[in-house]
Amino acid sequence: MALRIFAIAIVLFLAEIVFLTTKDFKDNESLRDDIDFTDIAFENIDGYLITKNGIEAKIKASKVLKYSNKSEIFDIKTDFLHKNIKNQITAQKATLKEDIMELNGNVHYENNNSMQLNTQNLVYNTKTEIVTANSPFTLTSDRGNAKGDSFIYDQKNGIIKAQKIKYTSLERAL
Repeated sequence: MALRIFAIAIVLFLAEIVFLTTKDFKDNESLRDDIDFTDIAFENIDGYLITKNGIEAKIKASKVLKYSNKSEIFDIKTDFLHKNIKNQITAQKATLKEDIMELNGNVHYENNNSMQLNTQNLVYNTKTEIVTANSPFTLTSDRGNAKGDSFIYDQKNGIIKAQKIKYTSLERAL
């Protein structure tokens, strides 16, 4: 999850650098005080995280709005590799503010180990590495299916706490 956040942050940082290096600066006398010129908008984003190992992550979004204190990403779709596991996250909207990333609207996580998570709201703290879903969720995998009202996942310690969970095992008894 931390790699996903890092990939998104790198893409936004690179987009800001490209924008600032190509921007024509205007005379300060013609600026109005009631308009915040620090806001930046990008549309139809296709970004990639390229390292010495090749392409490790990509992000697609219909629009990115960069404010002075936060960023909003719309119709987000990310793909990234972490420890040979391909991960994918989609959501209608993502908000990045300091160490917090909040995903809203049809949040879907899937990896190539046949695990999928669906919920309406997911919050990730990059500093504490804690994932929180305060809305009903569905988790499916080869081992079974789980449904619940909410959960907290501490990535550092590998601890998951869920509310009102119902689990159905798909493994057969020997």
